[in-house]
Amino acid sequence: MFDTDRLGNIFAAVSPPPDAAASPVEPFQVPLERVEAQICELAGHLAAATCRFLVLLADFDARRGWASWEMNSCAQWLSWKCQMSSGTAREHVRVARALRELPVIRARFAAATLSYAKVRALTRIATPATEASLAELAGPMTRRPGSGAAWLGGSRRTGPCPARSACRPCKARCC
Repeated sequence: MFDTDRLGNIFAAVSPPPDAAASPVEPFQVPLERVEAQICELAGHLAAATCRFLVLLADFDARRGWASWEMNSCAQWLSWKCQMSSGTAREHVRVARALRELPVIRARFAAATLSYAKVRALTRIATPATEASLAELAGPMTRRPGSGAAWLGGSRRTGPCPARSACRPCKARCC
């Protein structure tokens, strides 16, 4: 599926301990509080790993690493190489590009104090001048499904999307 030959023994480092989840035979062996704590801890690891993934993706895109594969865009390469849908790949590239210009949001995402869902919404409306206050506001908020950036009281950017260099109309509606 992925280039696992080059990853070495990375999966051994992230394999759950034997008691991480209850067995199907005895589903209630692990105390519920422990299961809850592990879920929350892993959610933080996922946020930090996703941030690192997007930082690397932004660098790969800026250096046009995808061009050596004869692809037309970073999103096309990501869709092919990491088996993402084309829409998901475009959105990941958009967020990765935006994070380069938003160090406060990037730092909070790396520290797992902002989820990918919040970062995705923030990158649609934040600018370097507004990111600190928006990140502060977004921290304790819960996003309502389908509300986009409106949950922050913001509106869509006007003008060309700063996350796209040669801006054609964004299908992701970030402009």
